[in-house]
Amino acid sequence: MNQLITRASIAEIARLRDAALSAFQRARSAEAEAKQQMEEAAAMLKVAAPFAAGLFSTREKGQVITDRHYIDGRVWDSVIHSTELNHLMDKKAKDELRQQLLTDAPEFTEENAYATIEHFMAEAGMIFRRGIAEMFSNLDRRFRSHSGWKLGGRVILDRMFDENGWWNYHRDHRSTLQDIERTFLILDGRKPVADYAGIVGELDKARRLDGRGARQTEVQSEFYAVRIFKNGNAHLWFKRDDLVTKANRMIGEYYGEVIPEERKHEDDGGLHEPKREMAKNFGFFPTPDSLADRTIDLASLHSRDGVLNVLEPSAGTGQLSRRAVMAGAAVDCIECQPHLAKDLKAAGIYGRVICADFLALNPRITDLYDRIIMNPPFDRERDIDHVMHALKFLKAEGLLVAIMSAHTEFAESRKAVAFREHIARLNGVFSDNPMNSFASVGTNVNTITLKVWKSGRKVW
Repeated sequence: MNQLITRASIAEIARLRDAALSAFQRARSAEAEAKQQMEEAAAMLKVAAPFAAGLFSTREKGQVITDRHYIDGRVWDSVIHSTELNHLMDKKAKDELRQQLLTDAPEFTEENAYATIEHFMAEAGMIFRRGIAEMFSNLDRRFRSHSGWKLGGRVILDRMFDENGWWNYHRDHRSTLQDIERTFLILDGRKPVADYAGIVGELDKARRLDGRGARQTEVQSEFYAVRIFKNGNAHLWFKRDDLVTKANRMIGEYYGEVIPEERKHEDDGGLHEPKREMAKNFGFFPTPDSLADRTIDLASLHSRDGVLNVLEPSAGTGQLSRRAVMAGAAVDCIECQPHLAKDLKAAGIYGRVICADFLALNPRITDLYDRIIMNPPFDRERDIDHVMHALKFLKAEGLLVAIMSAHTEFAESRKAVAFREHIARLNGVFSDNPMNSFASVGTNVNTITLKVWKSGRKVW
């Protein structure tokens, strides 16, 4: 803590802040007196010129930020950016913090400041890991799963430059490059450099030498090679596999899945070789409300032909099943944990509640369904096992909607590759769920949603 900013420094900042606020208050008093005099003068003018056009107004327009909020926002911003936290946060995190300070800055006192900075430093590791995870995920979708990125891979940044050859600030890949460089320097045990000394400065220098307008440029830095094409797109190759591996490890730690040294994809069997043992803690993470609502929307539970029969395997607390009932469907549940199955039965709104391991059930026991909605266990590709088994419970024209790990869409394991090929033959579609969708229930793992018709009908 003392290396970041001393308590004496905070006390001096607080003293200067109080002095500035007092000065502002004195100025406001003088301003209020002047305003009153101006209003009196305007009233006199109105009497003198009652028919003049209304071209003059003494009213203030727009939202007024109080002096206290203005001063405290500036002071907090300065303090945060004078500590190492400035280097640990990515651009998005800095922008969000700055916006928070501008709109709802807490009062800056010595005690508040010291406690806040201590809190930030306690969370510094998580702040850095979250920044890496979000930055790399936005850079390339394969980073949404720590197992998706292959070393040596290429990243494509669309429209980094505009049609005139200038930086495209709507995309702001300039900040993306700076965030990557900042991350790699920290992972390499060094301090971030100024913009002009990094890859952005090298690109600017090379672009000036290349002339004007849309043009091709190639720059090599310590960390990556960047090739800019005339259409403004940029291709990026990482040169330090050791740093990419470190970044990937931190992404895995943030998602809650620590990657072993020199991790290789485990061969957990083929597409039709499900794991029979139960997942750790049953792989149970309740479906968050927002994802449950989205799943029901995708399941298209309204039908002109009458009530749809719906199954939720691994129903847990009934987050999906309950919404399906509210949408007018007839719902059966399967749940392997006895206490959860008991609660589902007690709800009294479901057709059947079967307490059993879903993978051990045969569809002859339950009959077939119009819809299957599911949030299966994710670990060791169990979600693939559950989805493949669930397809057997669908009617020929039935629809399955499943929340799955992002690993499913990118992993190169034998099972994942075969699963994607199978879903492609059925014209199924994967879509990204928002980052941190499951944070409220204890995991940062990224997820996707699969929508697939058993008949191979196209998903719209």
